[in-house]
Amino acid sequence: MNRIAALMLVVATGVVLFGSPLWAVWSLMVAVAAAWYLDPPAVRAGLRVGIVLAVVFAASVTAAVVAWAEGPERGLTVGGTVLLRLLVLTVGGMVLVRRVDAEALLRLTTRLGFERLGLVLGLSLNALPRIAEASSDVWTAYSMRSRGLAGRLRRLPGLGEVMLAHTARVAEEAAAAASLRGHSALTRPRIELPLPVRVVIVTGPTDGGKTKTVLALAERLQHEGVPVAGFVQIGERESESKVGFRLRDIATGEEAELAKLGKRSEGEFGTRFRFLDEGFQLGREALARVRSGGIVIVDELGPVELRGAGHMPAVQRAVNTPGIAGAVVVVRRPLVPALLAALEASDAVVVDVEEVGGGSVEAIIDALGAGR
Repeated sequence: MNRIAALMLVVATGVVLFGSPLWAVWSLMVAVAAAWYLDPPAVRAGLRVGIVLAVVFAASVTAAVVAWAEGPERGLTVGGTVLLRLLVLTVGGMVLVRRVDAEALLRLTTRLGFERLGLVLGLSLNALPRIAEASSDVWTAYSMRSRGLAGRLRRLPGLGEVMLAHTARVAEEAAAAASLRGHSALTRPRIELPLPVRVVIVTGPTDGGKTKTVLALAERLQHEGVPVAGFVQIGERESESKVGFRLRDIATGEEAELAKLGKRSEGEFGTRFRFLDEGFQLGREALARVRSGGIVIVDELGPVELRGAGHMPAVQRAVNTPGIAGAVVVVRRPLVPALLAALEASDAVVVDVEEVGGGSVEAIIDALGAGR
């Protein structure tokens, strides 16, 4: 019966999306009934007051625009059709969220050569419950501030604006989280990073020795009399789990807490970590120490920086210091293509610490020397 109900849901959804308005009404009823048979909690979640009102608002705006352009009758027809389609998509989407493994979907689409499509679908499925929860919270807040149904209806335009903002925020965090898990198909750097000197990109597997490598590099360069400025980010662990990061100024050895593991709802930048101002402040101070003839070391740049936030403003200032000899930037493997796309460097070399092994420091020094 579950397969029959699933088939009915798919067929009814197709009719609502592509059929005539008359057929759409009956098909919506079939779709909701099939979804209810498959997963009643999903239907209840999809038909929350906040979500339904947001759908009605979107359909009403569409109807008003079309009515203004083509007449009231056409506006009502188009608005009603949009309403039915959004409702069936909401209900069907909630069922999919609870029954479809987004990672399995991504693996399948990647094998078929459609990684970007799979990532978009997976992110949509993962983000839908959060949008539904946000819509319910927003409607509750609006209800408490308004007197009676009339007052709530007057606030509907504002509700739509708030929900658009929430949707954009959820989408941004979902894309950042996907990048942190190694999915880079949607990673688009929002900044351009001009580097007038040789840049060496240090990469490798997670916990593969990237930070240890650049610390050894800094010690070697300082021993040879080369000025070094920048920072490394050292993970803090409890019971084999990473619970935070400390930022260390390479030149002075000073440290400050950069991030702490928190509750999922407290995370920032699409992660479960809360970031602290003192860590970013020390990072700015560390990068400001760079001098002519010196080397800048940044451990590491991530999705946050590639969107122009985090350490990126200080990094941009540091790498454009007149007369510096080079820059060493640590980045995770999946983000190497995005970093290369953001660079405006005369030349860049990638050193993978896993592939090079024990000769990583020498490889980086050789790459920096080739640019002088």
